[in-house]
Amino acid sequence: MEDQWIIAKHDPEWKNLFNEIALKLRDTLGDMVIRIDHVGSTSVVGLDAKPIIDIQLSVIDLETIVNIKSRIESVGFVFREENTDKTKKYFREIPGNRRTHIHVRQAGSFSEQLTLLFRDYLRAHPADCLRYAQEKHRLFEIFKNERSKYVEGKGPIVWDIIQKAHVWSQEVGWKPSVSDM
Repeated sequence: MEDQWIIAKHDPEWKNLFNEIALKLRDTLGDMVIRIDHVGSTSVVGLDAKPIIDIQLSVIDLETIVNIKSRIESVGFVFREENTDKTKKYFREIPGNRRTHIHVRQAGSFSEQLTLLFRDYLRAHPADCLRYAQEKHRLFEIFKNERSKYVEGKGPIVWDIIQKAHVWSQEVGWKPSVSDM
């Protein structure tokens, strides 16, 4: 398995990997999830990223996780109870498999919408996409042995992009596009 603690050039295969996993999730979960979206840096064509596929599942009520947990696990993921982010439920790949993060969020929630807006803004703004990639490379060189500091270091540019995305969303009347799966 490839080293996933790197910043890699965008790989068109990431979309295929998302589609393969998302199709299994859709087949298993059916209409128990409203949306299945490819999110995170691997979902933005041209954006260098850690080669980790992030998938967002949108559900009507986050508390219904009990109804879908075993189904997500049957597709090859492990529920991470220690997740401290109360806006989502979180699953990871079974150890030894390709790194994949499953984020289950409530449809229409701030965290679900913000994730989609951030992705869509970067898809529509190549200059900010490039600026973000350059900052990720810079931070990786400084903090390649300290992942938490790398993540923390991205904060200022992420919030700058979110602020721009907010303005852009009002200018264009942004709303989430059709679900990826």
